[in-house]
Amino acid sequence: MMKYGTPVLRLLLLAVLIATVSAEEEAEPETAATEASGDDALYVLPEAEVSAEQDTPDRITREEMDRDGASDLWEAVRYTPGVILSGGGRRNDSNFSVRGYGTDSVPIYVDGILMANPYRGEGDSARFLTGDLEGIEIAKGYSSELLGANALGGVILLRTAKPRQALELSLKTGFGLDSIFNYADSTHVLELGTKQPFFYGKGVFQYRDVNHYRLPDSFEPSPQNPQEKGNRLWSDSKDLKFTLIGGLTPGEDLDIWLTYVYQNADKGLSPPDVGIKEYAIWDWPVWNRHSVSLNSSWGMGTFSLEGLFYFAKYDNRLDEYYNYKAFELGIHAPHSDYDEYTLGGRLTGGWEINARNTVQAALTYKKEDHRGLRGGSVNEDERIEEMHVNEDTWSLGAEYTLNPWSPLTIKAGLGFDALVPQEYWNDENEYNQLLGADYFIVQSRNMFLYTWQLGVFYRLPWGNPEAQSHELRLAYARKNHFPTMSQRYSTRFGSTLPNPHLGPERANHFELGYRGYLGREDAALGFSLNAALYYSAMAGKIVSVELGNPHYPSASVEYSRNLDRINFWGLELAPDFTLQDWLTIGLAFSLNNYHIDHPQDGIKVLSYYPPITLNGYAVVQPLAFLSIIPRLEYMGSRYGDTEGTDLLEGYVLAHIKITIAWGNYVSVSAELDNILDTYYEIRRYSPQGGRSLNLMLTVKYK
Repeated sequence: MMKYGTPVLRLLLLAVLIATVSAEEEAEPETAATEASGDDALYVLPEAEVSAEQDTPDRITREEMDRDGASDLWEAVRYTPGVILSGGGRRNDSNFSVRGYGTDSVPIYVDGILMANPYRGEGDSARFLTGDLEGIEIAKGYSSELLGANALGGVILLRTAKPRQALELSLKTGFGLDSIFNYADSTHVLELGTKQPFFYGKGVFQYRDVNHYRLPDSFEPSPQNPQEKGNRLWSDSKDLKFTLIGGLTPGEDLDIWLTYVYQNADKGLSPPDVGIKEYAIWDWPVWNRHSVSLNSSWGMGTFSLEGLFYFAKYDNRLDEYYNYKAFELGIHAPHSDYDEYTLGGRLTGGWEINARNTVQAALTYKKEDHRGLRGGSVNEDERIEEMHVNEDTWSLGAEYTLNPWSPLTIKAGLGFDALVPQEYWNDENEYNQLLGADYFIVQSRNMFLYTWQLGVFYRLPWGNPEAQSHELRLAYARKNHFPTMSQRYSTRFGSTLPNPHLGPERANHFELGYRGYLGREDAALGFSLNAALYYSAMAGKIVSVELGNPHYPSASVEYSRNLDRINFWGLELAPDFTLQDWLTIGLAFSLNNYHIDHPQDGIKVLSYYPPITLNGYAVVQPLAFLSIIPRLEYMGSRYGDTEGTDLLEGYVLAHIKITIAWGNYVSVSAELDNILDTYYEIRRYSPQGGRSLNLMLTVKYK
C-alpha cells in the first residue's frame, strides 16, 4: 500500500524552512500581503467564514436560497454539483450524499456546532430550516483540519446571519397549492435584529406546516397497498425553529456572543412504500433539538484567538405499528425514544508570522451521551432504559499557509483524533453475559486516527487586472471516520449482531480544480467557471451483511463489517454567464463514477448513485422590478438495489418562478414546480410530489 505520510512530512519540513528564511526578510507592504492572502481567509467563527475559498469551492448564498425557494437544507443543496439527494424509507429522512459519501461521514456544522444525533451520527436535513442562515459552504474531500473528527467525505458549513444594520426587520409568508389548487403547505419567517456600536441582537422565528403533497396524475395504485391516487398518504409534517443571538463588541477586535436555537418537529408517519404489499408504518411524533453556544473572537495584532462552548439536547420518539389494521385501531409497539445530548468546545489560535506565513491550531472536545429508552407496555408512556453510551472525542488540528510569492499559496494540515468510550451499558449485553453468549457480548474500545492534507493554489495572471483572479488548485487529503454508536452497538430490536470492533473508514482524496471569471465588474458580458476533476479512494467502507445466528443456525442476523474498497471519480462543472443586468444563465453538471472491489458479498452497484446529474437555470429581468426564473433538473438512471437488478429510470423536471419587487422593501413571487406533473422517485417506492404552486410575500427593512 502506498504510504502518503512520508512525502507530506517532507513537504512540511520544506515549508517550515522557507518560512524561517522568509521571516528574516523585510515584510512586504500591506497591499502585497492582502493580494497574497486574498480569499485565503482564516477559520473565523464570528462571521462563520469558516475557511478559505480554496477549501470551499461551493457556496450557497442567502440570495440563492431565496431565489430557489429553499426553506431547509435538503432543498438548499439540491442544485450543487456532486450532491445527490436521498429520502424516504422507514425513517422518513431527507438526506443527501456528497461525491458518494453520506451525511454521517460529511458532518454538518452550524456556527461550529455539529448538527447530528450522537447515536446515528447524522440528522434529517429537511428539519434544518434555513431562514436564519447567511450562507452555506460545501467542502468536498479537502476540508479544514481545524474542525475535528469524522470529515471523511468533506463538511457542510452553515453560518447564522448576524445583524449588520441598526434596524433589521423582515417577514416572509408563503402558501403552497397542489395541482388541483387545494392548500398543501405554508412557510413563515419573521426576523428582527439590531446592531449598535457595542452590542447587537437578533431573533428569527420560523414555522412550516406541510399538510400534504399530491402525487402526479400518472401514478397508478397497486392492490393491497393503502396508497391511492391523489394526495400522498402520511406526507404531513410540522417544523418550528426559533433562533436568538446576542453579542457584545467592547472593542474593534473583540466579539463575544451567545446563541440559542430551539427546534421542534413532528415528522408524522413514514409514507408507505408504493407498489408492494409489505411496508413499515413508523410514526415520528417527536423530533426536538435545542442548543446553546457561547462564542468569542479576539484579535491581537498578528495573533488571533477564537473560542466556542456549546450544549445541544436531542429527543426523538419512534412508534411502530405492526400492520395497517393495528394502525387503524391506534395500537403501536412500546415507545422507542432517544434521549441524547452533546457537550463540547473548540479553542482556535492563529499567528500571522509575516506577509507570507500563517499558522493555526485548534483543540476540539466533544462529549456525546445516548440513552435508549423503551416503553414499558403497549401505548403507555412509562419508559425503561435499555442502553446508555457515553463517549468523548478529542481532536487536535493544525494548518500552515505559505505564500512564497504572490500568485502561489500552499496549505498543509495535520490532525489527530481520539475516540474514548466512557460508559457502555445495554440490558441485552447484561443478559448475554449471564448466559455466557460470547458472540453477543459487547466491549467498547478506544480508537485513534490521523489525518493530513496538502493543497497548492495558483492564481493565473490572465485577463484584465480588474477582473477576478483565475485560480488553479491541486489538493490531496487523507480523511477518516469513526464508526457510529449505532453501527457498533445497535441490535435493531434483535435483528442485528453488534460489532464493537468495527474499524474506521478511510479515504484518500485527490482534486484538480479551476475557478475563474472573465469580464469586468462594469462590463456588459461576464462568464465564470468552477470546475473540478476528482478521484477518491475509500477503504474499510462499513456495510451490513447477513450471517447465520451463532446460536440458531436456521436464522440469520445482520452484521456490520469493514469490507468494501470503493474508488470514486468524476467531473464537476458550474459555468455562469451574465449579460448586463437582465440575463443570467447558470449550469451545474456532475459526472459520477465508481468501482467496487468486493464481489464476494454480492454487492455489484451502489444504490441511488446516478452517473449524470444536471441542473440549469436562467434569471431573465426584462424590467427592473420583474424577474423570470426558469429551471431544468435532470437526474440520470440509477439502481435501487445493490445487486444491480432494479433500475430506476432518469427524469427531467421543469420549474418556473416569477418575482415582482416594489423597491427594496416588498416583493411577491409565484413558483410553479414540476410543471409537467412528472412522476419520479428519488428512492424506489417513494414517489415525489407532482405539480405545485407556491406563493410568497416578502417585506423587509434592512
